[in-house]
Amino acid sequence: MNARQRVIQALDHQLPDRVPLAIWGGPYGIVDELYFKLLPLLGLSEPVAPFRQGHTINHIDDRVLKKLGADIRYVWPGASPTSPRFPTDDPDIFLDGFGQKWMQTFPYFTATDGLLKQAHSISEIDELIHWPDTSKPEWTAGVAERSCILAKGGEYYIAARMVVSHGPFQLACDLRGAAEFMLDMAMNPDFAAALLDRVTTTICGLTDAYMQKGGQYFDLLELPGDDYASNVNLIISPKMFRGFIKPCIKRMVETIRAHKSDIKIMLHSDGAIQKLIPDFIELGIDVLHPLEPVSGMDVAAVKHEFGQQIAFIGGIDISKAMPGSLQDVRTDVDRCIRDLAPSSGYIMAPCNHLQADVPPENVIELFRYVRDSGKYM
Repeated sequence: MNARQRVIQALDHQLPDRVPLAIWGGPYGIVDELYFKLLPLLGLSEPVAPFRQGHTINHIDDRVLKKLGADIRYVWPGASPTSPRFPTDDPDIFLDGFGQKWMQTFPYFTATDGLLKQAHSISEIDELIHWPDTSKPEWTAGVAERSCILAKGGEYYIAARMVVSHGPFQLACDLRGAAEFMLDMAMNPDFAAALLDRVTTTICGLTDAYMQKGGQYFDLLELPGDDYASNVNLIISPKMFRGFIKPCIKRMVETIRAHKSDIKIMLHSDGAIQKLIPDFIELGIDVLHPLEPVSGMDVAAVKHEFGQQIAFIGGIDISKAMPGSLQDVRTDVDRCIRDLAPSSGYIMAPCNHLQADVPPENVIELFRYVRDSGKYM
C-alpha cells in the first residue's frame, strides 16, 4: 500500500495498513526556526528555497516529508493577498494585498487596526480596501507545474493548501476589527452581509483560478481557516453562523465542486466547534481539522457521534505534548489513536503549527511512533 492509497482508504472510512500522517498543510505546518533545527538531525544540509514570504512558515521541504514518512504532498498558491509582504517606511510594518497593515513582532506578524474600523457606510467597503484582481497570474504561478510533477508518480496524496489564510468570518474580522464585526452582525447586519459578500467573492475568485490550474490533480483542497469558537464554546451563536457564515462556505464549496465533484474538502476551525459539525457535514465538508484536546470539547464523543459522516485530521496537542518529553509525545499519539482512530476516517497531524518550542527530536519521534504503532482500532 502506498501513501496515496493509505490516505484514500482512510478518508473513505476503510481500514488501511496504518493511520496516515501529515504535516505542512495550511493550518498544521512547521515554523521555520524548527524546520532549520530538523535538517541536521535528518541528515540534510541546506534548506529548500522559501515558497513564500511574510509568514513564520515559509518553507515546505519534500525531503523532510519523505524522511518522516508523511503520506500527503502539498501544492500551494503562487501568492496570496493576505500575505504581509510589502514593506513600508516603518521597518516593523508591512502591507498585505488588501492594503491592511501588519506589524512584525519577531517572528510573528499581527494585523493592526482593520482598514474598515472607522467605516460607517457600505460604500466604504470598496473605497477603503484594495480588492485584488483574482484573475492575475501571480496567484497561481507554479501551481500547474507542481501539481503535474506530484501526480506523475501516483505515490502521494495531493492536497492543495488554502488560497488565503483566513476564511470569510476571520477575514472580515481582520478588515473591520473582530469586536466591530461581531457588533455589525448583531446591530448592522446589512454592512456585515455586504462585507462578507465581498470577502467571499474574492476567496471564490482565487479558488476558481486555483482549480483551473491544478484542480484535475488535487485530491483534497483546504478551505481558508475560520475560527468560530474559543476553547470552551462558540464565540458566535449557531443561529448567527447559519445566517451569515454558512452561505459563504456554501459558495466556496460550490466553486470547488463545479470543477471536480469528487474532490475532498477540508475545513480548519479551532476550539470547541462541535455544535457546528452537523452544519459542516450538511455543507459537504469531508475532513475537519484540528480536533484540539480543549476543555470545551470531548474529542472521543465527537468521533463517536460524527465519525461515520466526516473524517478528521489533527488531534496532536502542540501546547503540552509536543514541547514535552518523548514519552509525552507517545502518550498523546496513543490518546489520538484511542479517541479518533476507531473505524478509520482519521489522519494524524498536529492541531496547529509546530512552534519553535518543540524539540526537533519530538517531531521525529511523533512520526516514528505512528509508523511503528499507529494501527486503526
